[in-house]
Amino acid sequence: MVTRINGFSGMDIESMVKSMMATKRVPLDKLNQEKQLLQWQRESYRELSSKLYDFRSNKLITKYGSSTALNANKATVTGNTDAVKAEASATANGVEMRISVEKLAESATITTSGLGQGISGTTSLAALEGVDLSMMGSADMAKYLQKGFDIKINGVSFTDKDGKSLFNGMTSISTLVSTINSNAQANAIASYDEITGKLSIASKTGGEGNTVTVETPSGGNSIMALFSKKTVIETKGPGTDVTADKTLADLYKLNGGKDPEPGTPAKTYSFVLNGKTLNFNGTDKISDVLDKINAPGSDAMAEFTGGKLTITALEGKELKISGGSYEFMSLFKGTKSYEDGAPLIPTEGKDAIVTVNGEPIKGIKSNSFSLNGVQITLLGVTKTGTVDNLAVIKNQSDPDKALESIKGFIEDYNTLIKALNSKVEETKYRDFKPLTDEQKKELKESEIDTWTEKAKSGLLKNDDIIKSVLSEMRAVITEKLGPLSALGITTGNYSENGKLVIENETKLKNMISSNPQLALDLFQGPASAPNEGIFDKLADKVSNAIEKVYQRAGTNRYTTDITSAFRDENIMGRKMKDYNNRILTMQTNLQRTEDRYYKQFAAMEAAMNKMQTQSSSLFSSLGQS
Repeated sequence: MVTRINGFSGMDIESMVKSMMATKRVPLDKLNQEKQLLQWQRESYRELSSKLYDFRSNKLITKYGSSTALNANKATVTGNTDAVKAEASATANGVEMRISVEKLAESATITTSGLGQGISGTTSLAALEGVDLSMMGSADMAKYLQKGFDIKINGVSFTDKDGKSLFNGMTSISTLVSTINSNAQANAIASYDEITGKLSIASKTGGEGNTVTVETPSGGNSIMALFSKKTVIETKGPGTDVTADKTLADLYKLNGGKDPEPGTPAKTYSFVLNGKTLNFNGTDKISDVLDKINAPGSDAMAEFTGGKLTITALEGKELKISGGSYEFMSLFKGTKSYEDGAPLIPTEGKDAIVTVNGEPIKGIKSNSFSLNGVQITLLGVTKTGTVDNLAVIKNQSDPDKALESIKGFIEDYNTLIKALNSKVEETKYRDFKPLTDEQKKELKESEIDTWTEKAKSGLLKNDDIIKSVLSEMRAVITEKLGPLSALGITTGNYSENGKLVIENETKLKNMISSNPQLALDLFQGPASAPNEGIFDKLADKVSNAIEKVYQRAGTNRYTTDITSAFRDENIMGRKMKDYNNRILTMQTNLQRTEDRYYKQFAAMEAAMNKMQTQSSSLFSSLGQS
């Protein structure tokens, strides 16, 4: 470390070095300012992406793109409201329907025999297998996690692009269920019952004749078996040439293990079987293992034949294995299969039994179906024995909801284009650079805030991405001006930059009442071309803009969170990385320069001190002569 104290010269070395370094720090200050501007610009893009995503996902798709948003018809249920729910579409014909439900539709289902209570959805698949990940070393854990758990539902495998299973020991039950349910191709719904410990796989398509198939790929590790009580555990086996007089140390070496270093403890093993802890060491033979497992109180019987260790539950019992079972079973090449105490339980699909206005409705495969333009959802039965508490559905015109949706869309659209226009038109104050730390020391907090506000202004002025999406959004509206005008909607004057205006609200409401399909087709698209509606077209243009912002700034494309992290592999991310590297290099060089200055001053001080000592000695000698 360089000494930084004043010496014999009496000079203020600290101040002198600071003054000398001030000029040399100017390029670094400039680089930090450029980096800060880039950071602010990325943050501006993140705010932009947030606004675009909110408009696309929360407004266009979820709020206004829903089947009910522009529906001018309203269905009401009277009578047995607990059994039936109804939602009218724009094509509802007004026919009153008196509904009797004798039986709900059922999906084809395959269910495991269950594990009983006490296992929550957060439990890992490793824990279901009896493996305690917390007891594993990093090498064993890495090896164990390479083993996937497999399932194929309706012919669909759950694997990544490399064919590796999506599920391993760290996968929780809830993640397993949600992953299955998010795969549209599998056409199935998974559920887990914490009360019974059962995993169920049901076909999304219900009714008679529909099936669901659940398989374990050849050689795979069955997921379904994890959710059933175990009666047999079988290992893959170290080989038929291995006999019961081999020790666990022998098996360890067969698996590539090495003898412990001199002076280190011998390797030991333990696991819990049906609540009983079994301990072993390397000198124990396989026959010793069998004796300990077969001892009274374990509720299990073990045998070693054909090079394989097999543990079987006694009659009426089950196998519960935990603790360090993975390391122990690895000596025997790991478990080959867990056999269930009971087979999987299949349930056939069944049609709903429904009567409408006295007429039986055949072939209802689902508890949600459409009739007379009304989406009907069956919640329960109306008929118990000879008593039938009917549900009655009536349909009536309700233009107010559609009107409010259109008004809400126009307000949100105008808010977005106003925000976008304000960014591309925002004044840029080129003389206001980001303040350095030294400059901030000389200003009040309020002055810093005012300066920073001007420095941030105009960072997206004339931005090509914003200008492009504004132009594309206006083009969508311009293309639909004819139908919009028929509804009483027009665009504002040129200075309002494409703002939508309801010119005649009464006309709009009357058109919704008299021709509800017109508004529905215009905004959500006709049934023959659903992507041709204003909402879908705008969503497509906004999605393109979100993607462009992501490619440039590394913003998160799927959130409105303005604090979300940036990704580095993009144009601005690479530029930010370059700034960081250059700043680090410059800081290192400046530190070396500063240290050199201090060393030079220290050398000067030492020389002056030496001269003073010599002078004092000379004068002392002269005084004595």
